Amino acid sequence: MERINYPDVVKTVLGRHTDNHCSEGTEKELIFDCERNRYLVVHVGWENNERTYATVIHIDIKDGKIWIQRDLTEAGVASELVE
Repeated sequence: MERINYPDVVKTVLGRHTDNHCSEGTEKELIFDCERNRYLVVHVGWENNERTYATVIHIDIKDGKIWIQRDLTEAGVASELVE
């Protein structure tokens, strides 16, 4: 049985959450700390002349397990990770 490469799976899934993101004045950024196995999608920019910043998704890999620390997506990334 082939072992699953969790970092690659997490990066692929989070990458889908920034594809085709179109919002005037804001953008979604991927932040990967591969050395410590921390992965984030953040929303940064300007909305209505106000600075905005939010962590949309935060995933850690600890002791061979995926920990979803934060998930503000509608569908949720857990099911995507399982697929």
